[in-house]
Amino acid sequence: MLILLGIALLALGVIGVIERMHARHVLTEDTDRNAVPTVSTLTAQPAPTDQSLILPGTVKSWQDAQIYARTTGYVNKWYVDIGTKVKQGQPLAELDTPDVDNELKQGQAQMRSDQANENLAKVTSDRYQKLVGQGLVAVQTADQFAAQLNADVATVEADRANVAKLQNMEQFKHIVAPFDGVITQRNLDVGALVDAGSTGSNLFVIADTSKLRVFVDVPESSASGVHIGMPADVTLSSYGAKPFSGTVARTSDALDSSTRTLRTEIDVDNTGQTLVPGVYANVKLALATAAHNFIVPANTLLFRSEGLRIALVDAQQRVHLQTVTLGRDFGNTVEVTEGLEANAHIIINPADSLYEGEQVNIAKRDK
Repeated sequence: MLILLGIALLALGVIGVIERMHARHVLTEDTDRNAVPTVSTLTAQPAPTDQSLILPGTVKSWQDAQIYARTTGYVNKWYVDIGTKVKQGQPLAELDTPDVDNELKQGQAQMRSDQANENLAKVTSDRYQKLVGQGLVAVQTADQFAAQLNADVATVEADRANVAKLQNMEQFKHIVAPFDGVITQRNLDVGALVDAGSTGSNLFVIADTSKLRVFVDVPESSASGVHIGMPADVTLSSYGAKPFSGTVARTSDALDSSTRTLRTEIDVDNTGQTLVPGVYANVKLALATAAHNFIVPANTLLFRSEGLRIALVDAQQRVHLQTVTLGRDFGNTVEVTEGLEANAHIIINPADSLYEGEQVNIAKRDK
């Protein structure tokens, strides 16, 4: 019995040692396994070839002009008020210009006097030329009268130019529309004194709204995707949700150094006079995306002191912290313009403690 009891105790001791060794081995395996972090990965998706860019815009008339008086006078009549649609050449107002009228009469009288002197000088010059031919007077005398004739001719030409100038000034008393449009401002009343030039107040402001220009400033990152002729949708908050169709007509072809934006002009047809300039607009542009751009979730980004990184896993399941450049921000996702390649394995929700070359386990394979 004692021998059997000893054998049993020895067997129990051996079993206990074996169990402890197995537990230690399992603990070692668990410790080693837990020392290697387990991560989930995904594959970056290519960005769509066309993506919409919505920018605020400023709506302006096709052309507008401030109309000033070209001659000084008093307002005699005005024919149009704000909101009046006018045609090119249509009278807008008429000025009373007594000073110009008197100067024109004086200039015409002076020209008639000088023309009379010219005629007399011509007759005298012709007479002395005949006398020179007959040898009755000196050649010098005939030359003096010929020179006098030339001087009188020049005087008449100067008078004619002065009279033409005054006649033009006389015509400027009639203020007419320079193009088809609508009057947006009237700043004159009957009897008011109007000075010539743009130093004073303008008489009218006229705008051509048959077409509208919408100006937007495209950011530098998207400027390369803008080209002349591409369509654009213009939405005006005060005119409902239905967009108006427009076309990119021209760009500045250079970025503004202060804002790093490209000034872009979009033409919108307004033949029905539905829209008015000055309203706030949202412009939607369908921009082409570069082939190497990718879309990744925002929770894959690592913000390090060295710069923005994305944690990748290579074929040996080691971490590589890749430098990337972002494009547009779509909220939950972002566009990566540089730094990624197709089929790259990206770690989701990477820990801040990840370091370059760290060994990891992949818990979920890419889909």
